[in-house]
Amino acid sequence: MSKPAIICVDDEPTVLESLKIELKQLLGDSCLIETAESGEEALELFEELQIHYEIALVLADQIMPGLRGDELLRRIHQLSPQTLNIMITGHADLQTLSQTLRTAQLYRHIPKPWNSEDLRVTVLEAMRSYRQARDLTAENASLQQTVAELEHSLSSLQQSESAEPTPPTGLDRVYLALALQQHQQYQAAQAQVKSLEHLNEVKDRFLDSISNELRSPISNIRMATQMLEVRLQRLDADDTILQCDRYFQILRTECQREADLINNLLALIRLDSNTDALNLSTINLNLWIPQIAEPFAERMQEREQQLRLELPPNLPPITTDLSHLERILSELLSNAWKYTPLGERVTVSAQVIQLAADADQAALEPLGGSIGELAVSTLSDRLQTELWISVSNSGVEIPPEEHERIFNQFYRIPSHDFWHQGGTGLGLTLAKKRVEKLRGSIAVASQDQQTTFTVKLPLAMDVEADF
Repeated sequence: MSKPAIICVDDEPTVLESLKIELKQLLGDSCLIETAESGEEALELFEELQIHYEIALVLADQIMPGLRGDELLRRIHQLSPQTLNIMITGHADLQTLSQTLRTAQLYRHIPKPWNSEDLRVTVLEAMRSYRQARDLTAENASLQQTVAELEHSLSSLQQSESAEPTPPTGLDRVYLALALQQHQQYQAAQAQVKSLEHLNEVKDRFLDSISNELRSPISNIRMATQMLEVRLQRLDADDTILQCDRYFQILRTECQREADLINNLLALIRLDSNTDALNLSTINLNLWIPQIAEPFAERMQEREQQLRLELPPNLPPITTDLSHLERILSELLSNAWKYTPLGERVTVSAQVIQLAADADQAALEPLGGSIGELAVSTLSDRLQTELWISVSNSGVEIPPEEHERIFNQFYRIPSHDFWHQGGTGLGLTLAKKRVEKLRGSIAVASQDQQTTFTVKLPLAMDVEADF
């Protein structure tokens, strides 16, 4: 099966180039991305691509010379009903959108200039919906063929029974029973497919709407707080400003707590639904890890905690999703900062481990961190290499019975917070889900007044295309 194609249509070349770059960064080589500068050109391109590709998505501007966007999307829907259509424009009125929704089954409207995150989420969800619809269509066709074959067999059996007055044999009865059973299973499967399609649409609509509904009030509160603070500073009343500063600090703190909770809940939903594609990049660990740890050094110094980095001099580069890895390490450092007593130590270490894949029990051997040594050492198919990043803090232990529970949603260990800080209980849950999304694992060990979280990741990810 050929990979799906996406067509972008706009009469401004700079807009097309920008749109293509963003889609390429988002989807990589999993989709063919083509552009057209007019509706007429887009129709010609559509007919050419249809010969060799499945056209999954069309993104079109509304106001263009010649063929307008709504008319283009209507014609494309007539040519290919399974293709999803998105209108990107700053000029479409409600009547045009409503009409396009009816005649072209418009999937979504995105205002221009677009928000990159909005574009990203919309395209990913559209591609996922297209893939699910395609798979359901193929499964439905296969089931219909099976039913047709069973009905043909049933018809042949019935004709045989009417032609011969002899009673049916035991084998004929078995065939007839199997045919009826298969037909009933097909009917039940069809009903289940329709139910799942409906639930999936409801979930998509909920995820799309709840993101904006939850984030908008927090953004407005934050903006109003900032504006009010600016206006009060102009009053030039020291006592008033001093009193208000305390209230503003409370507002900022509580607003941030609420924003963190909302962002964590939305991240949890997206990780569970697996709607976000990985954005892979290669990083230098010897430079990257100190940069991530640096903001925590000052916080730990305020609490008389010590932060140590124990890194081999030449760690090999890792290819992974940088945003996920950064949030994983930040969460572990944040936890260590929260739960480490005064005068104790937090240590961040990393090593490259070689695993013998063909052994009954994996043999673990540190590689010493040198890129040269890594190249010279055995890089055959029998060996796998992993990066292990550990965050340890002294002066505290996690009871063995809590080791699995701490990764559960909203779970916090009773009487474990020395500083009485708040939290959602989602940090380690999200960290574990992000690690698993990076094809890795996370483990905790705790004894002798020391707790260590270890993240194990492949040095180079081999991710199959999502689409």
